[in-house]
Amino acid sequence: MNTALLMIRYHEIALKGGKRPVFEKQLARNIDKMLKRTFGSDAPIKVLRQTGRILVEAPWDDENQAKAQQTLEKVFGISSFSPMRKVDTHIETIKTAALEEFQKAIAAHGMPKTFRVQTRRSDKVFPESSTDLDRIFGSHLHAAFPDLQVELKKPELRLGIEIRRNQSYIWSQKFPGPGGLPVGSNGKLLALMSGGIDSPIAVLQILKRGSPVRFIHFDGAPFVGPESREKAEDLVRLVNQYQPAPERMHTIAFGKIQEKIALVTDAKMRTVLYRRMMMRISCRIARRIKALALVTGEALGQVASQTLENLVTIDRVSDLPILRPLIAYDKSEIIALAHHFKTFDTSVREAADCCTLFGDRHPTIYSTPAEAEEQEKNFDVEALVNEACEKIESWTFQDSRHNS
Repeated sequence: MNTALLMIRYHEIALKGGKRPVFEKQLARNIDKMLKRTFGSDAPIKVLRQTGRILVEAPWDDENQAKAQQTLEKVFGISSFSPMRKVDTHIETIKTAALEEFQKAIAAHGMPKTFRVQTRRSDKVFPESSTDLDRIFGSHLHAAFPDLQVELKKPELRLGIEIRRNQSYIWSQKFPGPGGLPVGSNGKLLALMSGGIDSPIAVLQILKRGSPVRFIHFDGAPFVGPESREKAEDLVRLVNQYQPAPERMHTIAFGKIQEKIALVTDAKMRTVLYRRMMMRISCRIARRIKALALVTGEALGQVASQTLENLVTIDRVSDLPILRPLIAYDKSEIIALAHHFKTFDTSVREAADCCTLFGDRHPTIYSTPAEAEEQEKNFDVEALVNEACEKIESWTFQDSRHNS
């Protein structure tokens, strides 16, 4: 089996100045972890850092290389990647290898009408500029295929050549990565994970900014069936594919707490009161696991509980920042991202939502903190928070469920 070589490119990391090596090392670690989740911890995979690039070497056949590519598409921090051909850094050797790679691309994808050679010099081994080298290698290819036309902006076939001092690299395919920053380069967060469309997309947008995310789910049992919890678990599995290590989900038994709140409060206020209770409990758990902030999938004005007035009322009880990456998104934008990340089909499975339990068909949309505090005088807030945190259930999706 031949050794396969993949070259990883990044963009935002390259703008980090003196901190750039820290981000590069984190990205390299994440690539190694995620590939070994795919192929096994003892897989002979080498992840090597070079100037402006990361190289991955492994003894993969075509099938395993395709699996590797599917994994790399989920590694935040990668802007693009390419299967590479490695050659000695000599003009004639590169010309020969470039022609072979060009012929291989034509055999796989058919004869193009236009092409371009794009040379990048990390080391100034040759006196010629990158543009001069483009012409040298391009002329060699054109001599072999005289009907091809050069097109610099949108060529049908692009051949890339990376010049290094001892070894150079040639590619003809470029696959997009998810971009952003490597997970682990920012602090840990705790996300409120429902079974809906929004919360998994909010988490993925946060992962793209480099923060690992743990999950908390509020289960309305015994007043709702297990479907909502199962959806949340399945969504966490999907989202965890984008983290170098799967993070736990903490499940809160919330149905009985909602019942106690509902018995003594105004029906129109209950959804806001539930959300305030969720924030208090989430803050308690976040501090326990050393998460620095909460994440929700709320979008301004999308539903009654997400008006600005209600968000202000809900936020008042949180002693941690609440991050809402979808705050300005409309529903069609969120749905498009759910299709892109393949969470949509799971999110739209039928399941009851605990947030509407015992609520009014026309809940308040203009609550104030004072109104919520007045309602909360009717029940023991601290006792209910303690009750929830004592019955928390936590698991990693790799082991059996256990109390924590």
